[in-house]
Amino acid sequence: MNHQDTARAGDCHDPFWPRIDLNGLRKRLKLQRTTGDAAIEVAAHCAVIKAAREFANWRVALRSLGYRRLDDVCGHDHGRALRICYLCFVDAAIMLYLGLPYVRSPRRGVRHG
Repeated sequence: MNHQDTARAGDCHDPFWPRIDLNGLRKRLKLQRTTGDAAIEVAAHCAVIKAAREFANWRVALRSLGYRRLDDVCGHDHGRALRICYLCFVDAAIMLYLGLPYVRSPRRGVRHG
């Protein structure tokens, strides 16, 4: 990733979902240098769209309860668990779109009840 472009993020154009930091993807997913930046960006874009569709019912339910963003729910164990599931889904979808195997690595400092 270009180190000059620190604000890059995958976006499904819905502020409810957390943004995906493209700059951190290569390291977090342990992607080789042979995987191009453009391929990672396209895979991330497709992954967040797929995740938004997959988690659409959760979004509707939480929005009906007054939550504007998924991060607003993270004060509760179930909200944190849902955020972790969403982010793991996105990571797995990115790897799928890149044609690479996905091995889930624990996210540091993350607990769910």
